[in-house]
Amino acid sequence: MQYTSPDRSIRTTERVRTLVLAAIVGASLGAAAVVVAYMLRPTLTLEMDRSLPRRFASGLYDAERAGQTTFTWTSQRADIKLADLSRRVSWTCSIRFRGGRSDPAMQPSVTIAADGLVATTVNATNEFQDVPIVLPPRSSSGAVVTVTSSSTIVPGPSDPRQLGVQLDRLTCAPQDGRPWPPSTTIIYAGLTSAIFGGAFVLAGLTVRLALAMVTTLAAFQALPLSAGPAPYIPFAESVIWFAIWICIGAVVLVAAFDRWRPVPLETSARMAIALSAAVLYLKVLGLVHPSKLVIDAVFHAHRLEWVMAGRYYFTQPMPDGVTFPYAIGLYVFAAPWTIFTHDYVTLLRVIACAAQVLAGALLYPVIVKAWNDRAAAVMAVVLFNMVPLPYGLLGNANLTNTFGEAVAVVAVATASLVSGGVLQFALFFGVSALAFLSHVSTFAILGVTLAVLVVGYRVLGGPSLQRLAWPIGLLTLAAAALAVILYYGHFGEVYKTALRVRAAATTAQSQTEVTPPPASASPEGPSLGTRVTNAIRSALGMIGWPILLPAVVGLWRSIVDRSRDRATLAVMAWAVACAVFLGVAVMRVDAPFQRYAAEFFGRVLLATFPAAVVLAARGAAWMWNQRAAGRIASLGLVLWAVVRGTQNWMVWFGLLLRGASPLGLPL
Repeated sequence: MQYTSPDRSIRTTERVRTLVLAAIVGASLGAAAVVVAYMLRPTLTLEMDRSLPRRFASGLYDAERAGQTTFTWTSQRADIKLADLSRRVSWTCSIRFRGGRSDPAMQPSVTIAADGLVATTVNATNEFQDVPIVLPPRSSSGAVVTVTSSSTIVPGPSDPRQLGVQLDRLTCAPQDGRPWPPSTTIIYAGLTSAIFGGAFVLAGLTVRLALAMVTTLAAFQALPLSAGPAPYIPFAESVIWFAIWICIGAVVLVAAFDRWRPVPLETSARMAIALSAAVLYLKVLGLVHPSKLVIDAVFHAHRLEWVMAGRYYFTQPMPDGVTFPYAIGLYVFAAPWTIFTHDYVTLLRVIACAAQVLAGALLYPVIVKAWNDRAAAVMAVVLFNMVPLPYGLLGNANLTNTFGEAVAVVAVATASLVSGGVLQFALFFGVSALAFLSHVSTFAILGVTLAVLVVGYRVLGGPSLQRLAWPIGLLTLAAAALAVILYYGHFGEVYKTALRVRAAATTAQSQTEVTPPPASASPEGPSLGTRVTNAIRSALGMIGWPILLPAVVGLWRSIVDRSRDRATLAVMAWAVACAVFLGVAVMRVDAPFQRYAAEFFGRVLLATFPAAVVLAARGAAWMWNQRAAGRIASLGLVLWAVVRGTQNWMVWFGLLLRGASPLGLPL
């Protein structure tokens, strides 16, 4: 007969109770949060600057642009299906459209119907007009707004589309009362929050921490779930699977660390893992939102198809016929995962997003190993995910650059954590090689960063770091050589063409400079001082004052303490690489290449901003340990950073447009 300890039985019962409590509270908070978010902003506004889901809008072609105006052509009939729309109150819908006919006599009459009943018929013109209709209250939910043109036009033999009218905007707002969101959205918002609440408890968080984190997640989750067409399509139902797999991964990771480590994980480490899981879910929620612009994501999906078809070597064009190798590390890494999905756009977005979150999470062990400051380590995880720059690049689908620089941060973090052993060095070599193969700029910036880190270990580090300098340096060279052999070495003609173009440009410039320009002529382009000032101004916007201000405090503490630890040397390596390539970015370049110089500076900051994050975490943690004024300043700066990061995330799914806050207040 097996004996069970009473204490163990009590602990198990208590944990089950805590798990159930967290799930129930999470479900309640998730449902309540999405109801409140929807009630505060029930108006549905569809700007036709992006393609809408087919299950939500049928009879609409892809979005087009004429100057600053975006629109979509309808076919002869277009339907907007507001599934499960609350009809306890009346709604007013306004449809903005124009005929788009060169011959005024060809303008169609447009019939607008609600739920199959004709509401109004108007004649189209070549000027946009707003036509309102009313959706009266009724017992059943849901609505269908139909736009029907009396006639269509065909652009030509190469474009056989049957075009009705140009639709610019559709807005539906309740006339009175506060409508509830669709029931499906409420149910799945509650289920997702319950899953995360249970996962936080299984990850070993205390009841208070688990409830605090699930409360925060429920509030953030409610924003995309209640925005745009998301409530009226099975969006919440589909994204719950992301929540399930992310939570499973977080719980398994914590269990693995608890099993393999000689001592269990500290609460701060569990919190860092839980935070990273929640951030990953929220970022994915924004990236797959139906209002999210695709931008260049389809381009990357096609490149993934090329790689899977065996086409590995391709280039990216630049002005004057110059091209450069287009690295494929992201696509090679993504290829095995295609067995789970054929939606390559979502797959690549999720992989790039996960790489970013992993890079931020690894700052935790780097800081703990160097400073044994767990508060600073958790703050670093938070602040890393609040920097504005990655949101802009990931939102614009610069996926290869985003992935490459994220893997580069992982490589630097791995170099800062290794203490010896074949497996650790093999991991560093593999991650570094993947980073070198992921983007041309990553190859250069990471190479300089690791070189400076090795020199720092050798010159400034203690005996243990000095012993690591040689193997890290040799493995860095081996990883770079492998990247050249496998990929970059196959583009000999590309490099020769670039040199010929540069030589021709230099010859042409020398010939035009035989006759000196008039004394009154101004030099081409801005001065060096202006370029440096513009670069610094861009850096302030891309990283943000809430992070740069405490970073100054962290830098001061590092100087006062004369730090020469792993984290400080990693910061130094990132800073030196940033300074080196800042000099390259602000060099005088010809007009056709000035845009590329600005983009290159953004890539430099993307690769090196962790230096500011680590210093900011150190500064914020130091301020927190001071008196009340320091705690207030530290908390205020972190909250400011969270607000800025949230704003950049909300732009992805259109909740922040033209400076409007989610409640319609100016920012």
